[in-house]
Amino acid sequence: MMTDRRGRRARWRATTTTTAGAAMAGMMMSVAAEAQERRAVELDQMVVSATRTEEEARTAPASVTVVDGEDLKAYPVSDLTEAIRDIPGISLTAGSQGRRQISIRGMDPSFTLILVDGKRVNSTESVFRHNDFDIGAIPVAAIDRIEVVRGGMSALYGSEAMGGVVNIITKPAARHWTGSVDLGVDMPTEGDRGTEARTSFFLSGPLVDEKLAVTVTGTFDRREIWNGLDGGAVTDGSGNPVIRPNGTVVNRSDLATLEGREDYQGRVKFTLTPDDDQTIEAEYGQSRQTRFGEYYISGWGDADAVVKRRDMGLSHEGDWDWGTTFIRAYAETSETAEDSIRQENRVVEGNVSLPLDRHTLVMGAEARWIELKSPEEFDSGRAETDAQALYLQDEFRLTDEIKLLAGGRLDEDKYFGTHFTPRGYAVWTPTPEITIKGGVSTGFKAPTLRQLTEDSRTSSCRGSCYIKGNPDLKPEESVNYELSAGYDTGAWGATVTLFQNDIENLIDTPRGSGVTPVGQENGRNVFVPVNINEARIRGVEANAYTMLWDFGRLSANWTWLDPRNEVTGAVLDNRPKHTINGKLDWFVSDEVTAYTRATYTGRQRSGTLTLDPYTVVDLGADWMINETFSVRGGVLNVADSRTDDPDDAYAFVERGRTVFVGASARF
Repeated sequence: MMTDRRGRRARWRATTTTTAGAAMAGMMMSVAAEAQERRAVELDQMVVSATRTEEEARTAPASVTVVDGEDLKAYPVSDLTEAIRDIPGISLTAGSQGRRQISIRGMDPSFTLILVDGKRVNSTESVFRHNDFDIGAIPVAAIDRIEVVRGGMSALYGSEAMGGVVNIITKPAARHWTGSVDLGVDMPTEGDRGTEARTSFFLSGPLVDEKLAVTVTGTFDRREIWNGLDGGAVTDGSGNPVIRPNGTVVNRSDLATLEGREDYQGRVKFTLTPDDDQTIEAEYGQSRQTRFGEYYISGWGDADAVVKRRDMGLSHEGDWDWGTTFIRAYAETSETAEDSIRQENRVVEGNVSLPLDRHTLVMGAEARWIELKSPEEFDSGRAETDAQALYLQDEFRLTDEIKLLAGGRLDEDKYFGTHFTPRGYAVWTPTPEITIKGGVSTGFKAPTLRQLTEDSRTSSCRGSCYIKGNPDLKPEESVNYELSAGYDTGAWGATVTLFQNDIENLIDTPRGSGVTPVGQENGRNVFVPVNINEARIRGVEANAYTMLWDFGRLSANWTWLDPRNEVTGAVLDNRPKHTINGKLDWFVSDEVTAYTRATYTGRQRSGTLTLDPYTVVDLGADWMINETFSVRGGVLNVADSRTDDPDDAYAFVERGRTVFVGASARF
């Protein structure tokens, strides 16, 4: 089985289908035979995000979890968070107005790098602060798989990969015309409004046989504002009703517990294969994402925002007698609807992979240019930066059972100069079933343009203060340790991982009562970000599964976190101490599968509050009517566990009990 350098698999699923079909045609397999077949399929599953080269997922030098795109069709997946929320080490938090964000091993969501086919997606701080536009970056119908790497990966990917990497890998161009359409509707039974409808499609096929193919994908998603609060007027700290600028009273039932959204996305990609050893791709994508709703946090406001995004790219991949090469250039522009804020990112990158006896060398380079235009935020109207990087990695197979990895990346940034991030890892597989691995990595996160630029001025404190940039900021840095042991027979398996993240130079902006401002502008206090905090996050991840003969599969994982501010000794906010995920898949028949999954979120801190644990249980089923059509349905949050009351201060809002239905067609 071959994959390209972006990780897309060349028809590996066809092998799986053939094997499964043969099994169903014969007599019922024994558990041992089924386990052997499953192991053969899993060994055929490769990942690329851990090293930028093909690696067997189980023995890759990192903690990697793969979510197959085929598995997503049974769920109502509206964004990336729904696809990966039950992976060990993953927790979901939220920014303003319930905008979802992904935290890996208790690290800040800004330390999670989102990639699509290896390309960076704008971070949560681009265009405006605390957005969630990066997590809805690709139509679900186009996803081949999602690779989640937990642990610092700055040695390969640079800034923002301090906590880990989520790489969405899309389906490859097809040799024969094929396509799919997916429709889904979610309808909350509790609270007010909140219905969500979405559709996505995938179409791919040859324009010139064996030479030129085209792939077209798209999605539309609309969610109404959801409010789970009782009625009655919203009151301020003095008990007075809150009044809108137009003079009307704000009621609790008017507020957006989850803001509304409307997203359009489309993409076209041409794949040219002049011969069997070369691939050239050109692509263009465009999206428009809207958020709307009312909120009240120390004052009334509306969450209306529209962001338009365009991106284009060109790449070449070559497979030569001496190794492989890959080079790519891409550009992305994001802007608000009224063009008041505009960010442009341009990237040129390339790497070479050289197999040398027992060594596999990967050498690469990257250059990035970022420009942010915002006349309201910058005295000069704009800010820009650039960065260049070189990286080198050597994977050395010491014996047939032991492989070692050493690598590092040297970044040169316009503002903070040179930064080196090394990484080392070891993998030992004494038997085909046992894998023991561990390593040490370093990470860093460069300050954003808003944080660095001295003439920047961002409104904060609900409009009562400004945050200005600080050119003396240092990058946030981390040292990440992990050690894991796993056993997998194909019929059952278990893995335990210990990890620790030591973080320094954390950037914070102290403001509010008791904090002395650095000055005043237009009658507002001015505050600046500073490197003030250090943190240590220790934890354990444990996951296990077992095949239930020929009728099902049971899996579970547990994450324990001990997140501490090293300066004050306090527990970090919004990090559950315990998170437990469990899932039972039931193979009712060849055409029908059903599942039950549950997530327990343990106690966590939020300021001076200790938040109670809660459990969310989902039920669902998928029926494959024939080779073309399938339907699905179920209930999310069956027990109607709620975290939407602002007085409870949960960072992540769970929508109330919701019924979902959906249908898919393939041709």
